[in-house]
Amino acid sequence: MKKGAVLLGLGADPEREMEHMAALPGFGPWTVQYLGMRALGWPNAFPHTDYGVRKALGNLPPRDILALAKTWSPWRSYATLCLWNHLG
Repeated sequence: MKKGAVLLGLGADPEREMEHMAALPGFGPWTVQYLGMRALGWPNAFPHTDYGVRKALGNLPPRDILALAKTWSPWRSYATLCLWNHLG
């Protein structure tokens, strides 16, 4: 694999690849969590700073959202989808 490359296919370790992405320029927490959720299929990814997530939870501060989401682990990706659908 090319140095600095991110593995998004089968056999990728989501947590390791997300850590790798977070160290790269241009990858913020939202992007890393979203790619963990969508591209890596990690069920515990959680883009807690997402506008839709925050709106669905009554605009709680990010630290409060993370505290609440601990109870949803290891299924926080599914909780994210439920929160987004709640807005619909």
